[in-house]
Parts: sequence; structure tokens; C-alpha cells
Amino acid sequence: MNKQKRKSSVASASATNGNDSDISDYEVEWQIKPTPAKVTKADLFPLPTAVEKKLQKSARGGREESSSEDDSDDDSREGLPTLTAQQIAGILETIKNNKRFVLIVKNLNFSTTKEEIAEHFDQAGRVKSVRIPKFRSSGFAFVEMENAEAFQKAFLLDGSFLDGRKIDVDLSESGSKKSATRKQLLEKKNYEIRKLRKKNKKNVKATEITLVPDPSVFQKKVPPPDRYLDKVKPKMLTRKEIKQVKKKQSLRAKFRNLEKKGIKA
Repeated sequence: MNKQKRKSSVASASATNGNDSDISDYEVEWQIKPTPAKVTKADLFPLPTAVEKKLQKSARGGREESSSEDDSDDDSREGLPTLTAQQIAGILETIKNNKRFVLIVKNLNFSTTKEEIAEHFDQAGRVKSVRIPKFRSSGFAFVEMENAEAFQKAFLLDGSFLDGRKIDVDLSESGSKKSATRKQLLEKKNYEIRKLRKKNKKNVKATEITLVPDPSVFQKKVPPPDRYLDKVKPKMLTRKEIKQVKKKQSLRAKFRNLEKKGIKA
């Protein structure tokens, strides 16, 4: 009997302990605060809708033809004036390495060589280098111009034909690998450049810049005469002239001798 009472008391105690653990006097509510999202450059500087469409198409890897809006934008590139020197200086200030004048040339033929690209861009000025990526999904190349003046005129080749293809000339930056944010910023800058070039149709400073070379550059400048090198050389006398000079000198000498002696000729 005592054993049974002990077992029942132990069982009741364990049951009461289990109920106490299951049912608490108060309930705790866990609240997890979400971490704030990081603000990126893309959020601070949103891209235009036309540029976002182009980026989405390139990210998908599709090589479909652009929409009617993009086609009209590309067609309007042809015949646009370039940027003014002040606008070029403002754009170069926003580039990380602004001592190099790099452009990206798109819509190239796969068979187009570096020499052909360099010869085409020689119309704008001296070409420093041409780089064609070894592994590429579309025809493009990077052209680095020698100075800011050649860089400025190179935008006039936007919409020109090279090796049977209508090429696009846009701003680029030096460096082999570019992050997604840098690519987006470049797209935004190129969009702004196209807007500026459209506005420059009424700008006299921009319309005066052409690919036709200035004839004054090719004219040889005549240096001022040198004091010693450009002296008039005395004319060489012939034998007859030398004899005549000697006769005159000899006659003068004779008359002088006679005058010294007091004899008048």
C-alpha cells in the first residue's frame, strides 16, 4: 500500500511539473527589426527609361533589334554637332581617370581590323591606341585619342559608316573590368551627351567644329631671317670681270703715283 501511494504521489508531482512548464504566467512576443536597405548609386541617380531598356536587353543576352524609340534615337545621331570645349571639360571632370580620352565604338563588323578603325578615327585627330576584346559577344572596340581636341571631334564620327556598318561612338573609361554601377553611370552620361548634342544644333561654337582640317595648319610658317645665315652672299666675278677690275685698280694706282710726284695727268 505504501509503495502504491509513493508511485501515485511521484506521478502526480511529475504531471504538475509538466503542466507548469507548458503553461507560463506570461507570453513573450519576439519582434525582429528588419535591417535597412543599403542606398546604392543606382537609387540615388536613377537611369532614364530608354537606358534601362537597353541594359535589360544586354543583361538577358538577347541580340534582338531595338524598339522603334531606340531606332529613332540612333537615327537622330547622324549629323549631330559635337560638344563644345566647355562641355567636354565638364564631362571629363566626372570621369575617374580623366587624363585618358577613351571612346567605345559599337556595331562594328567582326572582320574590321585595328588598322581600319585607327584610319577611320584619324579624321578626328591622332589616335593613341585601338583595343578590340579577344572574347566578345558583339562587335565593339575601344579607341583612345591623343588629346582633348581629337576626343571632341571623334563624336562627329557617331553615325558614320565603317566597313559597311553604321557605327555608334560613345564615351567610355579606361580599365578592363567595369562594375554594373559604373556601366549604368556611363549609360547615363552617354544619354546626357546625346541630349547636349541635340541642343547644340543652335550653338555656333559647336556647329563650327568639323572634321575638315584647318588649311592654316598645313601652311608652312616662314621663319624670320637669320642675321648670319641669311646674309646676302657676294656675287662671284667672272674672269673678264676680274681683269677689268684689275685694270681699273692699276690705272688708279698709276694716277696716284703721278699725283704724288706732282705731275698732273
